[in-house]
Amino acid sequence: MNVEESFLRCTACDQEAEHVVVYAGRFVSQIQCTGCGAVTRLDVSEAYLPDLRQRISSKPRRLMRRLRRDPGELASSLPKSTLSKPGRMAEEFRTVWRSRRGR
Repeated sequence: MNVEESFLRCTACDQEAEHVVVYAGRFVSQIQCTGCGAVTRLDVSEAYLPDLRQRISSKPRRLMRRLRRDPGELASSLPKSTLSKPGRMAEEFRTVWRSRRGR
């Protein structure tokens, strides 16, 4: 899950304001206007699982690319990212589940 901020026109208050954009994997799953607080949830569940399969299957290739590019960086970041991955994936699943229930 990734959270970013963006300046958008709100569909609820029709004002240009900063919005918090929540991603589940590569998909926008929620947008919240910081001006009026309106939340838009997008159901990404249909596209998420095929994308997750693709991300999992391409992981060994991406790790090898990182190893060739900068072995020291990979060696220093891999233990931490390996330990934090289950929690990050659980949060990503929760985000997808919330977007599905928000239909």
